[in-house]
Amino acid sequence: MPRDLESEKATLAGMPPLSKEQASSPPPADPQSIYKIPTAERFKKMKGIHPYGLLLSQADLDDCDWLEHAAFEPHEAASREKLEYRLRTCGQLCSGIFSSAYPTTSGPLATLVKSRTFPSVDSADSDRKRLLLGHIIATRFTSPVVTDASMDFPKDWRTKYQLNPPVGHDEDGDTVCLHSLCVHPNVQGKGLAMVLLRGWIQRIKDSGTGKRIALLCREKLVRFYERAGFKRVGDSTCTFGGGGWIDMVLDFSSGVTIDDDI
Repeated sequence: MPRDLESEKATLAGMPPLSKEQASSPPPADPQSIYKIPTAERFKKMKGIHPYGLLLSQADLDDCDWLEHAAFEPHEAASREKLEYRLRTCGQLCSGIFSSAYPTTSGPLATLVKSRTFPSVDSADSDRKRLLLGHIIATRFTSPVVTDASMDFPKDWRTKYQLNPPVGHDEDGDTVCLHSLCVHPNVQGKGLAMVLLRGWIQRIKDSGTGKRIALLCREKLVRFYERAGFKRVGDSTCTFGGGGWIDMVLDFSSGVTIDDDI
């Protein structure tokens, strides 16, 4: 499920970003005020980051595993095997927002240096310019909302591939289930989450991959997703991470309305 936001190459100028609550700093007095920063100011916050979007694949497993566990509480983070299953089975549904700026000891990415070992700035490694800042991990399923079955995965998936398993990714599913939306805590509050989300929504819609997108979120993030076009459905029956989730759905048949006044 998409993480509490506390805790494609895309044209960024065409996708005004939206900030979110940060896990690393106290929340604002007005929880909604963080969504009201003028667009121009939010772009200024991205200075020095040079973000761009790409599809994810199994080659990004290490980065996604690192990011997932840096951004989520342990009981909400997807396991490494679950991430591998999703990236290998339906990587075309998964997107990442990267930075081409190297995380030196100064600048907006400096704090990332302390959280992970990166290739040397003099390295010829191709991944030196692929610093994953945020990702969206998704699957397809048959139910109109996210369920515990859609969030699971077949334990024999490595040896027995199935187009329509009872759990996990179903190729015939009309619902794209957004399981994880996160941005590294060290670069939250810069509008990266909404840039990533909006670009991903547009790609899913244009590709005709599904009839709708469904996700789970906490009460405090309902407005965040409403601004991206999602509608509140009601309380979720999912028990993952202790339950207490809200079902949110963006139905393409009813049109997608994104609040640009943010």
